Amino acid sequence: MLATDKRFDLVKPMKFKKHLITSIFMAMVLILIIMVAATFHLLKSTHDESLKQRGLELASILALDPVVIEAVERANVTPEVSIRSYIENLRAQTSVSFIVVVNKEAIRLSHPEESKLYHPFVGDDLKPVLSEGIKVSTFAEGSLGPAIRSFSPVISNGEVIGAVCVGILTKEVSLLFLQSHANLLFVVILVLMIAVLLIIVVLSKLKRTMQYLEPELVIKRLMEHDRIFNAIHDPIISVSNDFTISAINDIATQVLPMGSMSKQDYIGQPLSHFSSALSQITKASHREASSERLRLGKLDYRVCIYPWQINQEQHGYVIIFLADMELNDLRKELLHYKNYSEQLRSKTHEYSNKLNVLSGMLQLKHYDEVIEFIDRESKGHQRIIGNIVRSIHNSLVASILLAKYNKATEANVKYVLDEDNNLLNYSKLVSEKLATILGNLIDNAILAASSNRNNAPPEVQVYVSDRSQHIILEVQDSGSGVMPEIADTIFDFGVTSKTEHEQSGIGLYLVNELVKQFSGSLDWERTEDNTTLFSIYIEKSEVKRYEAESHHHDY
Repeated sequence: MLATDKRFDLVKPMKFKKHLITSIFMAMVLILIIMVAATFHLLKSTHDESLKQRGLELASILALDPVVIEAVERANVTPEVSIRSYIENLRAQTSVSFIVVVNKEAIRLSHPEESKLYHPFVGDDLKPVLSEGIKVSTFAEGSLGPAIRSFSPVISNGEVIGAVCVGILTKEVSLLFLQSHANLLFVVILVLMIAVLLIIVVLSKLKRTMQYLEPELVIKRLMEHDRIFNAIHDPIISVSNDFTISAINDIATQVLPMGSMSKQDYIGQPLSHFSSALSQITKASHREASSERLRLGKLDYRVCIYPWQINQEQHGYVIIFLADMELNDLRKELLHYKNYSEQLRSKTHEYSNKLNVLSGMLQLKHYDEVIEFIDRESKGHQRIIGNIVRSIHNSLVASILLAKYNKATEANVKYVLDEDNNLLNYSKLVSEKLATILGNLIDNAILAASSNRNNAPPEVQVYVSDRSQHIILEVQDSGSGVMPEIADTIFDFGVTSKTEHEQSGIGLYLVNELVKQFSGSLDWERTEDNTTLFSIYIEKSEVKRYEAESHHHDY
């Protein structure tokens, strides 16, 4: 095992480092190549257009030169008229490759090479100049090779009598371009050197930040630490210097007041939002290890607070909860599970008796009575399932409604789902919170109805709808109602009328906090039928806002 870890630490990280450096360098080179290619293309296009414009301007000026006009007129009458010496003197004063003057028959009157005088001009791009009298600039190949050729007609008395062609050879165009933009190559090399330097600086900073551990090893250790962290049965919370939660293990999410939420809902949130007492104890530690007693729900904890540092720099605190239960509390806990076990045993015995009844009826061939017996036993369950399937399209909410029906059946509480229920599907995050809200309200309702069965038949009614612009959740029970002394503080953490449940005082607090996240309203009232009704109204627009914000933060 040690040999394997050593190979992992020494061989694979080297491969990763080489891969990282190569990938970053290649990415930078690719980006530079694309940027340089695009820049060169743009500059080249601009440069070529500029040369075309300059060529047209020079050709237009020469076409108006009286010497050129006179020579072209004579050439149209008398063959072998030359203007070469005059034109070549002008060309020597410019950066163009050639200037060619032709008569109306496209016969050259001037050319850089004397041997090509009095021969026809090469190229079809001259024809529209002589026939239509227009100015054009083209890329074409002539007797001297590929070039940018700009044409202007020579006009006398309103008639086209010839043309002037000014050209720059392609090889000279490229040379001019490189001379004009030689500094760009220097900039490219400079940027590449800076990119290499930045890669070295980033990798050096990365190594120092990760304590000179390679990325694979860091990820491996983080995964191991996360598994170990969540495997610890004692609740553990880590907070930063500003007392926001930076890490929390699975068991701790069940201890804090909002224990039905996922870990992502805790990360980055102030500790005081979940427990002001715990936040005050942590702040009072003054960056020193300390231990205090704290009551959460119905359980007492000894809270150990340890400051954690890196290189003598304070980074936050680690909070560990140790259950502080006396012997009587342990006996009560054991009695609770014993009673639950007895209840399961009684249910098993009850269903065993029903199976014996069915077996006896089948042996006596009383088939009609068997069908009636099965129909009577399953009627309620099928009615509930049918109602849920027809009206609740949200799988998480449908699951919680069915689960609470089973719980109500075990407690011998009548469970009624409104026939007018309707709920569409929402994002997983919203659906989880709606299911949590309903689950806590129905749990409280079942307990209240069961506790008051001596005064009223135990019954729980649930109504869920989102047909309008609101999501409406209503849970009604036949319990005795809320005691007057806690009526104004029923949604506060730890306030409860229960005495036998260790986590009491959390459910309604959690429901209220979740409703606040949607900017909804939570109300309760005692009805004329002596039932307690809890009603929740949430605007759909607020649900969409919450979904958008949650997706944006992406906890």
